[in-house]
Amino acid sequence: MPEKLAIGVDLGGTKILASLVNLDNGRIIVSAKKKTRTVENGLDLVKRIIATIEECMEAADIGDKKLQGIGIGAAGMVDRERGILLAAANLGANDVPLKAPIEERFGLKVTLGNDVEVATIGEQNFGAGRDCKHFVCIFVGTGIGSGLVVDGKIQRGFTGTAGEIGHIPVIPDGRPCGCGGFGCLEAYSSRTAIARNILFDLSRGFDSVLRDRIDQDKGILRSKAISQAIEAQDMVTIRSIETAAYYMGIGLSTVINFVNPQRIILGGGLIEAIPDYINRAMEEAKRRALKIPGRKTEIVRAELGDYAGSIGAALLTR
Repeated sequence: MPEKLAIGVDLGGTKILASLVNLDNGRIIVSAKKKTRTVENGLDLVKRIIATIEECMEAADIGDKKLQGIGIGAAGMVDRERGILLAAANLGANDVPLKAPIEERFGLKVTLGNDVEVATIGEQNFGAGRDCKHFVCIFVGTGIGSGLVVDGKIQRGFTGTAGEIGHIPVIPDGRPCGCGGFGCLEAYSSRTAIARNILFDLSRGFDSVLRDRIDQDKGILRSKAISQAIEAQDMVTIRSIETAAYYMGIGLSTVINFVNPQRIILGGGLIEAIPDYINRAMEEAKRRALKIPGRKTEIVRAELGDYAGSIGAALLTR
């Protein structure tokens, strides 16, 4: 029996990752990656997605006739029916048609979802959510997003935007957030927030091994660099991680009390690279949550790593 194959595209705040995926077992056959940070407008974004898919297909040496379709998980709010990226705070893109131009280029059906929604689907089928019917999947990177599964089904909400945990306020009238609000969890606990904390300390005269590794104009910092700074006992970085984890713990306790999930799955580059982040966040969440759900809720790491999004996106084509 021939393999069921599809292309899954993870469109995030810093990268576009396209993978050729075996839909029966979630196996990644080949992948291609491009940066998104240099994107200037919606048309440029579509061109970059197409180029990444082309590169993936060329590397796999497979014709589009053998593919079931293309799935895309985009960082932001999406219109699934029309295939439009409505708003993406970390991409600087709004009202960008993705479905139509990509279908025209490849002659394949394109299905669109939110990036963490599709990562949740990936973990649900082949990762840390395989044996669980009630869980929340939270990914921490450039921003913070989540997916919600109740009784084995993804919950999208009335307007299709459920799961925007990064934009629950943790401090009333706090820091400005890319969404236009203030005091959001994303403004305190994302990798972007950690970079901004470090930049602030550098501006106050504190020294850090990351001084020459951080983009001081855009506040871009890789998770690997943060991990290496912690290993070097860099106090500026350690303080920033402790602050970010503290607020993440507040956010997790809110999820535990309100949603009452069996399991919370944490993923993303920051979670993978920095064990201390998740450990501190878990401690704070358990301390703040209501006693019974706090004790019962499992908090675990995602299992699919960097490929949860592209695997889940490919599964949309089923």
